[in-house]
Amino acid sequence: MTRSEWKAVQEGIPSYQERVEAVVASGACPRCGGGIHRNLALSGWWQCDQYGETIFRKQPGLPECSWQGFTS
Repeated sequence: MTRSEWKAVQEGIPSYQERVEAVVASGACPRCGGGIHRNLALSGWWQCDQYGETIFRKQPGLPECSWQGFTS
């Protein structure tokens, strides 16, 4: 990664975090409309309730959703 590419990534982080914070405030997944929850493995990690293997989903009968995001 070049220095200019790195700078562009770093400049994009605040807007990314703002988008994730808006999702957290709404309480709804932007992909499937389901709920979201905090993953306590890492600070600021949020995931759709339908993320992961069937046994970890809030509603196992519904399709998987891969949305996840990080806040500051």
